[in-house]
Amino acid sequence: MVDPDTQGSDREVGTATIVYEPTDGDTEEVTVDNDHIAYFQGHWLFAYGTDEEGNDVVRRVPKERVRYVERSVEELEDTFETAVDRAKDTLEELRS
Repeated sequence: MVDPDTQGSDREVGTATIVYEPTDGDTEEVTVDNDHIAYFQGHWLFAYGTDEEGNDVVRRVPKERVRYVERSVEELEDTFETAVDRAKDTLEELRS
């Protein structure tokens, strides 16, 4: 299970756990802060760690491979728009 720093936030945003089928056919479970996961264009996007330079690595999983997503919802309403905005920003950066 990959667990990027879900305790390092300065505000409580809750967590999300996504269970999906990677390409090898098993299932994988990842837990991240709610503001590090988003659903966009038929894919779940989430922070999956960092590269050698400290940049976030984003994994994009098609909805057909996702078994389920569980999210704590204490502040989900406040963070949902932020998560979508961050996902869009990340996609724009990846396209550049």
